[in-house]
Amino acid sequence: MKQFWKAAFALMLLVSVLGAGLKADAAVKPGTPEPVEKKPYEYEFNVTDATYNGFTGAKEMVITFDKSINQTIAFSDVYVEQIVKGKNIKVPIVLKPLANGNKLTVTFKNLELVDYKGKEDFQLVVKQGKLYFDQLTNYEFPFKFYDLTPGFESVFVNTNNATLINEKIFKHNEPRNIMIQVPPIYITKIETIHRYKGIVDPDKSAPNLSNIDVIAHEEAKRLKVKLGTNNTQYERDLDRSTAGVNGFSMGQAGIDNLTCVPDTPPKDGCKEYSLNDDFELTAFSKDGRKLETKNFKIRVSDKEKDFKINDYVKADTKFFGRPVSLYELMLSPILLDNIMKEIDVRALNDLGVSYSVAPVATVTTREQLELALINDKLKKISLSGNFNLANTPAAPFVIDRDVTIAGGIITGDIQLGKGKDRIIRLEGTKINGNLIVDVGANGTAVLDKVTVTGNTSNPHTRIVSGGSNSIHLNDFKSRNGIEVSNTKQLRIVTTNTLEDTLIFDYKAQAPVQLEVVSGKVDLTLGEDKMLAESNKFTVFANDKNDVTVSSELTNNTHFSLNEVVVEVDETPGIKKIDTNGKFIEVLNENGEFSLENFEISELYSGTILKDKTLEEWTVVDQTEGWNIIKITDGFNVSQVSGDGFITLETSDGDTVYHLPIQIKITS
Repeated sequence: MKQFWKAAFALMLLVSVLGAGLKADAAVKPGTPEPVEKKPYEYEFNVTDATYNGFTGAKEMVITFDKSINQTIAFSDVYVEQIVKGKNIKVPIVLKPLANGNKLTVTFKNLELVDYKGKEDFQLVVKQGKLYFDQLTNYEFPFKFYDLTPGFESVFVNTNNATLINEKIFKHNEPRNIMIQVPPIYITKIETIHRYKGIVDPDKSAPNLSNIDVIAHEEAKRLKVKLGTNNTQYERDLDRSTAGVNGFSMGQAGIDNLTCVPDTPPKDGCKEYSLNDDFELTAFSKDGRKLETKNFKIRVSDKEKDFKINDYVKADTKFFGRPVSLYELMLSPILLDNIMKEIDVRALNDLGVSYSVAPVATVTTREQLELALINDKLKKISLSGNFNLANTPAAPFVIDRDVTIAGGIITGDIQLGKGKDRIIRLEGTKINGNLIVDVGANGTAVLDKVTVTGNTSNPHTRIVSGGSNSIHLNDFKSRNGIEVSNTKQLRIVTTNTLEDTLIFDYKAQAPVQLEVVSGKVDLTLGEDKMLAESNKFTVFANDKNDVTVSSELTNNTHFSLNEVVVEVDETPGIKKIDTNGKFIEVLNENGEFSLENFEISELYSGTILKDKTLEEWTVVDQTEGWNIIKITDGFNVSQVSGDGFITLETSDGDTVYHLPIQIKITS
């Protein structure tokens, strides 16, 4: 009887300890967790020798299935989607899916061309029925873009990377904008209770009993447990606890007495035990992604008293689960040290690195070109080689964003813009097809050393729209000529050092101003077209002899050819603002007057600088004998000797703008 009460008391003591442990240490959550479907697979990301932005360490996705998969899976059976505002956009970044037994390894390409800043959510999709006959739905594997790129160790923990870091990262990013993605600690606490001889009198023979509670981040929906290296009977596949533990809980009987490894001195309560007592815990998300693996060994400091241990995890969770900037890590060694204490066990490459790559890219395939055009962070795209764009479902191939395209040979019809205001440059490109320019009523197209060979008997270039900043043609060739068929006012500027004559077929429905700075042009009126005030044609030329005009135009009062000097600013990076011949007329007040903001703002009000105040302009040139002093809201001009000019300068950060102002003095 006495032994019975001793056993009963021990049972009550254990229950009370368990209850206290759950409440105090396991952060009890009320209710029962929603059941989560266990995926027939798990996946993770492994570091490879592949490169991203010059750094080795780009990752591959490895998916391990519960059973062998179809060995003939094709490239087209797998694709990646970028998830933006609930929409899924396919991005061609899969290089190869390779099946082997029950594993599918997916490698990636074109990563430098993807715009992922603020749009980091992606998913790999394996099409329905491609792996098994009973695969009834698509398999989807969510990930962040930085899961694929080289991690913290590959980028910053390598002394050989200093030059790469300067050229590829620091050249385009300040340390405050380089984000280190520190994942959460998914297994936040482990508590074990190990009772020798069970819960009965020590004199009785009974199996050892252990209780293991694993407190886990809410994203961890599944926990796989292994005990030992050779004994598989101790494996578990756990759902989240239904008994109130904020994570996972399991019991285990028959674990051997916990003793030190032979010839190993006791240390910190004898933490080192035989391999058969080594627990491996692996947490998974609801989607089957491997989140974290943690190993530990059950220990007991005192068989009779200290049978409950809960300090297996010592990391401070407040440093995890959030992005930190490289600047923060450099500023605070404590922050980095605390992260490193936990990352030592996992891997430094688990820390993703996010930054902006250079705003230029070189592409070699049509697939890369299409991907680069989606990324509006890429301001310049260089074409290397030949590009067949002829097989476009909705021909022509349309480039419809602000961008510079340089080099290359394109086969197929091309269209610049779709009527919206764009700034598009083509530099040194040969187009074996037709070209349509439709950059909008306020847009700009610059065609610099571009050749259009065409594939019809009609003019191979057609200009549909362009604004006051105009269409610029420099050493431009177009077989069979250029058709001008705009519906809104248009300005075209030509500079040509070639012997070829630019032929313009005038079919405009709105006024056009053509400025011939250099080179020869031939102007004809399109068949069955009428010239009126609504579509008048005005031509300015440096040399009237460079312009050949058909009789249909010369005999029409709505065509004019004025021999005037058409200036062009030859300084690289400088653009002159066209004031359309306007000037400021001022009253001479004893040889002094003031140019105030409201007086000259109308000269550039139609340009992209319309919001620039006069304070943001400086004087770079002036008529000899004038003296100009800048004041808060304008310029004071004195010592005036007659009509003249001043040239003001400002910049938008990329381009320097010159505003020439003509001034007439009246008495």
